[in-house]
Amino acid sequence: MIRSIIIDDEQHCIKSLSKDIELHCPSIEIADTCNSAKEGLMAIKKQVPDLVFLDVEMPWMNGFEMLEIIGDINFSIIFTTAHDEFAAKAFRISAVDYLLKPIDAQDLVIAVQKVEKKLEQGHHFPHINNLLQNIRQPFDEQKIALPVREGYEFVEVSSILYCHAEGAYTKVLIQGKRPMLISRTLGDVAELLPPEIFQRIHHSTLVNVTYISQFLRTDGGYIVLKNGERLAVSKTRKETLMARLGLK
Repeated sequence: MIRSIIIDDEQHCIKSLSKDIELHCPSIEIADTCNSAKEGLMAIKKQVPDLVFLDVEMPWMNGFEMLEIIGDINFSIIFTTAHDEFAAKAFRISAVDYLLKPIDAQDLVIAVQKVEKKLEQGHHFPHINNLLQNIRQPFDEQKIALPVREGYEFVEVSSILYCHAEGAYTKVLIQGKRPMLISRTLGDVAELLPPEIFQRIHHSTLVNVTYISQFLRTDGGYIVLKNGERLAVSKTRKETLMARLGLK
């Protein structure tokens, strides 16, 4: 059994989640429920859980602040959030499990299955530490969790030169490193990277605009990166890129 704690300041959310767990997640044992982060800190110390369902927004101390106090995270976490878009993006870029309220039973089952798999592979929680770092950092200092065969590799967002679609995969070009081929579509990757510094220049190419050194109109239009690479710009995206670069 996976020993778990639910931490949420809304009692009706605790009741609803507890019921769904009882009905759909037989591997989960609810050891305690808490109505505040303060209660949660005490329960974690007492119960030593394998898994914590943690509400993001709570009065006095939110879920992230509670984790900062704990410091060394030695349990899995499934975050629950109502509508915090920034938090949801931080979860995705850090490859951390979360559930949107009202929680769908099928989404709950999928999240629990992921936790079961992680626990079978051993207690390693770098994703949570990366999430907490991303919450504190501006977007250009954040790290994205890129899926590799053995798990995930954390890469600084600002070090990504560009991403190129390879069918259902995406090749990620990183400054000073070998290219990475990841099992995500370019659309999926584009949703995670900050639009403040990334621009789609072609249906198959997403580029970090801070690495653009030249825009040339010849051969239909292309850009030159600081490392000398040339990338084609599609006709449909040329005007948007030129405006972004202050060329019109």
